[in-house]
Amino acid sequence: MGHEGPYLQLRPLSGGREWDAAPDHVRPLTPEELLRARLAETNARSRTGLGVRQLGSPDL
Repeated sequence: MGHEGPYLQLRPLSGGREWDAAPDHVRPLTPEELLRARLAETNARSRTGLGVRQLGSPDL
């Protein structure tokens, strides 16, 4: 997250284009929202094989 003038620049957790938001319209994630986002990211990595050691892969 960055800022440009009086606005915060936000980006979706999954990546994508930034947008500007007024600071008084922004709040921290709730624990439930954070868990949901992290779980979605973990599930996406498991579907693409990123971050998951494949069977037969050499240990590094």
